[in-house]
Amino acid sequence: MRRIKICQLITELGPAGAERCVYELSRRLDRDRFDVQVMALRGGAVAGWLSEAGIHVTVLDIRGRWDVRGLVRLARLLREEQIDLLHTHLFHADLVARPAASLAAVPHLVHTVHTAEGRFRPWQFAYARFTAAACERIVCVSESARDFHARRSGLPPWRYTVIHNGLDAGAFARDESSRRRLRTEWNLGDDRVLTAYVGRLDHEKGLDLLLSATSHLAARGRPVDLVIAGDGPQRRMVENFIAHGEGGRRCRYVGFLRDVRDILSAADMFIMPSRWEGFGLAAAEAMAASLPVIASDIPALRDLLGGGSAGLLVEPTDSVSLAEAMERLADDPPLRAAMGDAGRRRVVEAFPIEANIAAHEKLYSELVFDAV
Repeated sequence: MRRIKICQLITELGPAGAERCVYELSRRLDRDRFDVQVMALRGGAVAGWLSEAGIHVTVLDIRGRWDVRGLVRLARLLREEQIDLLHTHLFHADLVARPAASLAAVPHLVHTVHTAEGRFRPWQFAYARFTAAACERIVCVSESARDFHARRSGLPPWRYTVIHNGLDAGAFARDESSRRRLRTEWNLGDDRVLTAYVGRLDHEKGLDLLLSATSHLAARGRPVDLVIAGDGPQRRMVENFIAHGEGGRRCRYVGFLRDVRDILSAADMFIMPSRWEGFGLAAAEAMAASLPVIASDIPALRDLLGGGSAGLLVEPTDSVSLAEAMERLADDPPLRAAMGDAGRRRVVEAFPIEANIAAHEKLYSELVFDAV
């Protein structure tokens, strides 16, 4: 049986959730059955990760939706590579891919929805609906992402397949030696409760709510030990908060880290105050490290936490409720331990990376070989 030629096409390759999913999927697909490469409209650090893993990467440098030359180049590459199946990730990649795949006569096209987009973007769902014939299947990273997209696009249920994000839980197991080393380096005694935020520094992630909650607690005489890892448009806001804010005196910003396992080992709880999510991969990694999670009560995070057994759910955009939840967990070590254990069990049982890869391999094989 010949290998299926797969192209993963994504908007950009900065180190965020969808890009990391493309990285894991591309490097873990069975090389005996799948010949995979990655293309991106714009580059980023993940291009280097993929190259290190032996995955061929092409950065197209398409800078706008009207870049006709870039679209033609993409169509030419797809035709030259004789791609059997084009798998797109994120809206702008999908926007370019559907006409390019048609020009290149690519037999199969699949698109993954990674988030439940909270901004007003009706044209995205209209585009999905009016070009539905070009896309055989829409993969969603959670049931809530599927329901959200289907409601707004008006597409029938058979168009969708849910493939949960997955992770290697064993790789995120708490390392006590790393915990001791990092906490010693940061002068944090065993009596100090360290809160962690890992993720993109962007409006949708609710970082402003976390900083507001931290200030609220500091004003009440309950200063928070907080470590923030990540990068994005709100980096300056974080740096200013730490430099000048009353609540920032015990906060630490470590920038973007490719490997956050030491941070998770050193922490005692994890915060994800997102305004919207499709899955919540950073929170799942924290759960794998046995950390209780405080998260916004939005569908994706409610599902991820098993309704709240692995952490506390708070009213979205309510920084006071977030502060109260942080204080509650900080004051209750047995509750933190119980929720951390429950969270690790949940990701081990419900979201193994092996299941994610197997589901994609099954989908690809069914689409390509059933059509022959």
